[in-house]
Amino acid sequence: NNKTRRFPLPPGPKPLPFFGCIFQMLRNRPTHRWIYKVMDDMNTEIACFRIFGVHIIPVTSPELAREFFKKHDSIFSNRPVCMSAELSSEGFLTTILSPLGDQYKKMKRMIVSSVLSPAKHQWLHSKRAEEADHLVNYVYNQCKDDASGGVVDIRLATRHYFGNVIRKMIFNKRFFGKGMEDGGPGAEEVEHVNALFKLLAYMYAFSLSDYMPWMKIFDFDGHRKVLTMAIACVRRHHDPEIEKRIKTWESGLKNDEEDLLDVLIRLKDNKGRPLLTIEEIRAQITVRNPLS
Repeated sequence: NNKTRRFPLPPGPKPLPFFGCIFQMLRNRPTHRWIYKVMDDMNTEIACFRIFGVHIIPVTSPELAREFFKKHDSIFSNRPVCMSAELSSEGFLTTILSPLGDQYKKMKRMIVSSVLSPAKHQWLHSKRAEEADHLVNYVYNQCKDDASGGVVDIRLATRHYFGNVIRKMIFNKRFFGKGMEDGGPGAEEVEHVNALFKLLAYMYAFSLSDYMPWMKIFDFDGHRKVLTMAIACVRRHHDPEIEKRIKTWESGLKNDEEDLLDVLIRLKDNKGRPLLTIEEIRAQITVRNPLS
């Protein structure tokens, strides 16, 4: 018998013909919580939800996740082609969001050898340590602030500590503007971090256009508009820094690498030409910020 053996799909709600579970997903937002509730009600750690011709297989146990990501990673290692990832990565130019292919392999080699290496991690240690000191100083100033009664907004402090660390490692600066006298974020940093978290919130969020590409032009769920605005905000802060730094290296005014942006600009291929285009650098930095 040459027929491929077909195994049964995991349990799940009964789908409608052609449409699958789409109407249930649209009625029960946010979709991921509804999926989790259905799985909890069915007492299962793996399930199947069909949307049109696509089967979605969520898992909720670490053991099953390891089966997907470790034991069978060669089968499941590809990334879905979806609108949020395409917009955020400028057409899949980055490492973490690109489907398997030549671009993914190129960017992965670059990240592993030049950005995530132990040597680079140690090289950037002083920047992380410096920002940790700034965080302690900011919290101390907040505790002394009579206007706030010494109350510290931990969520604000941690969000902007994250933003400051990333800016320090990539751009070798804490603030795009002047910041606040107490060490807190200025208006530019608040805008920047809010846009990054907006990108993170909508990354791989449930969107109809990912399952019916012809619906992209309608943007029924509004995701494209939100992501476009967030990306424009991020690039408004990033692009001038990147373009200025490239010009500085090209003019010979800079000789030493001080941060990850310098590293990305200075990478060369086997013919001595720049390894990354400005679009790839821009996309990699945009995506690295919220996903770091």
